[in-house]
Amino acid sequence: MRKQWLVLSALLLLLAMPSQAFLEDLCIPRKGQKGPLSWCINPNCLSPLNTPNRVCPQQVADFFAIQPGRSMVHADSTYFIAQALGYRADVAYWIAAYNEVADYALYNPIDQCGTSASASNSGKNFMAAAFNGFQRTNNKTDGPLDHYVVSFSPNGQGTDVHGAGGVQAVYPLYYPRPGYPVHIDETYQKTLANLREWALIASTDPGLLCTVGLESDTTASHCFEGNITGTVPFLKIANNRGANITATAGLKILNLDTNTGAKDYYDKLESYLNDPSKTTGTLWMSPSSTPVPVQVARMGLYLHILQDTSSHSTYCGDDAPSVPGGQDPGTYMYIDGTNVKVMFGLGCANSPHLAGHLQETGTGASALPLRDYAALNNTVDELIVYGNEVALKNGWIANPELLPPDVVGGLSGQKMNAQMLKELLVGKIVGGTPAYTRGEIYQSGLVTINLQQTDTNTRLANMNSALGNYGNTVRSHSTDPSKFVPFQPMPGNSFTAGDTSVCWK
Repeated sequence: MRKQWLVLSALLLLLAMPSQAFLEDLCIPRKGQKGPLSWCINPNCLSPLNTPNRVCPQQVADFFAIQPGRSMVHADSTYFIAQALGYRADVAYWIAAYNEVADYALYNPIDQCGTSASASNSGKNFMAAAFNGFQRTNNKTDGPLDHYVVSFSPNGQGTDVHGAGGVQAVYPLYYPRPGYPVHIDETYQKTLANLREWALIASTDPGLLCTVGLESDTTASHCFEGNITGTVPFLKIANNRGANITATAGLKILNLDTNTGAKDYYDKLESYLNDPSKTTGTLWMSPSSTPVPVQVARMGLYLHILQDTSSHSTYCGDDAPSVPGGQDPGTYMYIDGTNVKVMFGLGCANSPHLAGHLQETGTGASALPLRDYAALNNTVDELIVYGNEVALKNGWIANPELLPPDVVGGLSGQKMNAQMLKELLVGKIVGGTPAYTRGEIYQSGLVTINLQQTDTNTRLANMNSALGNYGNTVRSHSTDPSKFVPFQPMPGNSFTAGDTSVCWK
């Protein structure tokens, strides 16, 4: 009976493997849970079968009945970091909101009272436009490949991806000197390279965004066209059996109508943001409450995919092909004629994945997994780059004295550089070599320490309080505190726990 349960739970879990990003950890309570917010998957397995790095049947069942919620890594942490770098609160919020759209397609934020925003309450103005082209479960587009970002193999065998000349099996990505994010390898990391270029366009020009980042070899103004196929394996012993991905290579699909098959491509994103029938979200700190700019939504989508790549390489990106005659194809994609084939290593869809997500929040006295620190360190770097190249030019930085001029040592007006801010906000390496080798030991920072809280409501309350306290601290250090724009809590939240006046009405 025990063996049957383990096999069933693994099969059920692996059916959903392509869908995962950072797992939701703030959810509306299900029946029997205490509110106003509660766990999404019970971290305490009630089954005696539970062992480290595995999920038990009860947790698999929880996974398939997750209530509405959000990930505090993708949303709350990104929101905190953006304001800490000087961003206006409304811009920080919409970056975080469109970060979450990449997972859910339809993102309805929840307030600290446990109420979901809807068209019939005051939260309606904070609901993002819905589109499913990036959605983690949409295997009719390249949605899953926006969360399991797969490196490209020019030789078609994956050996160049994982070999010394390509994306090596180090954590979390291959960073040529002078290091990330100054350079993402356009040969091997095509998905990220194309997305990053798109996200850093300062104007409303749509640019060129291709499915899995594959541009045409003949011209950089067109995308490679063909079919994308791949199979995520269920079990290590079940090679070539699993969940199929079938999508069309070409222009990135923004939304696919599942009833009619009609497609809107990425260049329609701005029209979605400007259409009041799709979203009433605005930059509320602008004098005229303008619709959310396309540049802001683009950055949110890109950050989500970057954060997932930083984390998921642990499961997929490090999975290299086995020696000749071995069974593991490794994880990579390649062009075969007019088609794109995606090879998933046998460790890419395995039960430790969900177990790993359960280890990311509510860790108590233990620090978060290294992959979380890598993802949030990358977030700090990219928000500094975006702040200087896009946000400043568009007037979206409220407190410019908080923004360093670059990621390679330049000091902000408050004498902080990127490395100092990463150590303060995300965490400081206190053991091991700082080279993303999996051997680093972190001491949590102002953002990540809150994610260690085991109680969901305490975790959120501490994050909100920490944001308010940090805002007051940097304001006190300002050369002119009277002109410093105070930080704001996330809509539907308060710096004070238990404050119901901020909740959706």
